[in-house]
Amino acid sequence: MVFTSEWKCAAGTAFCKSCRFAKCLSVGMQKEIVQLGREGYGKRDKETMALVPSPTKFKVNRQGLPILDTIIETYKTLENVRTCVHQGPGIVPKRPPKPVNYQETIACFLKEFYLDLLHRNFYLQFVVLEGGFFSCNHKRSDIRYLPSGDYIDCVHPETYYFDPDGLQPMTPDEAVTMFASSFQTYGRNVTHPMLRENADRFEFLALTGMALFDADLESISEETAGVCRKVRLRIQKEMLKYYNSTKSSEEASVRLGNLISIIPSLHRATRRFLEDIELSHVLKAYAVDEKFYDNCLPKFGNL
Repeated sequence: MVFTSEWKCAAGTAFCKSCRFAKCLSVGMQKEIVQLGREGYGKRDKETMALVPSPTKFKVNRQGLPILDTIIETYKTLENVRTCVHQGPGIVPKRPPKPVNYQETIACFLKEFYLDLLHRNFYLQFVVLEGGFFSCNHKRSDIRYLPSGDYIDCVHPETYYFDPDGLQPMTPDEAVTMFASSFQTYGRNVTHPMLRENADRFEFLALTGMALFDADLESISEETAGVCRKVRLRIQKEMLKYYNSTKSSEEASVRLGNLISIIPSLHRATRRFLEDIELSHVLKAYAVDEKFYDNCLPKFGNL
């Protein structure tokens, strides 16, 4: 690669960033909507992630958004139930969040346990996606908040694998070596994209709806799959209507496209979650509760 003193590429190849950039501009690329922070591979520091202005500043007009409005009201009900489930009935002093180990995490999830098909095929995805939303709320990617308000310390994963009973067949450090890379997978596929887009509550719940109405599940009929596709399309249309109150059609489409691109990444992160649970079950090391394992986990063919 040879450059002149005027910083013009003399090679003119596809390997030159300057040439590629000039070519993109010549065919109509808009610099203002280019996503930053994606020019390299490997670990990305939080400081270098480009944050998109959040739609929380949008003027929210929920008229004509029946599906999203239903999801929002349902999530409010879930939050109210969680307050009672995780904190207990009545008025009690709220303690500050604390880091938890694997036993406390499983106990938190078991409190939200229900034996049904929806839970089996959706709960893990919801847990991973909601963790990303909690990170957006707190503007932190170094910890993963749980529904109880407590959190997993991703910077010091050995605290998560702390074994208070001394019954595990491997040490916390060995568990970190085997399993802790999963936290990076969740962050890379879900948390960081949601932080980069600065996803708000409305967008998180729209993603939840699109993940819930998954038309590719093997356990559903073709008729049900058709309904799922229609609902997902309705959600996308409602999101465009939500955006268009303050954004141009082009900006709305770009933002919606960026959010929808998180769904395949969510599937990858969820599958990694499931693989870790399966592996820990086989090794009988840091395994989840049998009830949770038997009734709340999808089969590999369903993800």
